[in-house]
Amino acid sequence: MEIMSAPTLRFPRVVAFTACVLLAHALNALGGQVLQNNVARFSVGARLDDKIAEAALISGQPSVGYALTDGRTDLVLSLSKIENIDVVSFLNNGANGTVTIATSNSKLAAGSVQWHEIAKQDLTATLTKIKLGATEAKYVKFSFNVTKPGRIADLGVYATRSLTVANTALVGGSQGGVDSKDAKDFGGGKEAKEVAEAPPEEGPPPTLPDPPPFVFVPQISE
Repeated sequence: MEIMSAPTLRFPRVVAFTACVLLAHALNALGGQVLQNNVARFSVGARLDDKIAEAALISGQPSVGYALTDGRTDLVLSLSKIENIDVVSFLNNGANGTVTIATSNSKLAAGSVQWHEIAKQDLTATLTKIKLGATEAKYVKFSFNVTKPGRIADLGVYATRSLTVANTALVGGSQGGVDSKDAKDFGGGKEAKEVAEAPPEEGPPPTLPDPPPFVFVPQISE
């Protein structure tokens, strides 16, 4: 005689439900925080006006370096789109001097006076990290004034993104929500607009009776 165990049959559902609960708690814990992502990467469409610097600094290979010689070196980074950047960083091996960062939303010559200077800082050993504050930019110019030659590597320009928990679907088998900007980026602007303009259903929802109490009846086979 074999008795089928109800807990065994329900185990996959319990695991799935628990996973959803844990995910919800994790997202709620992150709600209101700001996420950062490096947009100075060749793989996401960023480019540098110097092809040697491009291969050395934004290829995602921190072991490759770009030589900074005595004097001034200007590098202009072009992002794939206007981003809200917040932090700039790069590895530094031996170079002394300063770096000045300027931004623009339109393409400018490196020597143009229309660049908007937002930060200037001494080059620090090992890692130079510069907090910019929220700044919109499509182009970022780095002006290095070097008194001792060295090498830099692994350029990072970090854009900020606010995490909105309300736009994330957790239950019901959904694929997850996107905001209006994401819908546009993914080519779903038309569908999003049609959903937003759909007329509400007429009348109140029907009143359903309370579900009957759950009664477990084991199945017994001989």
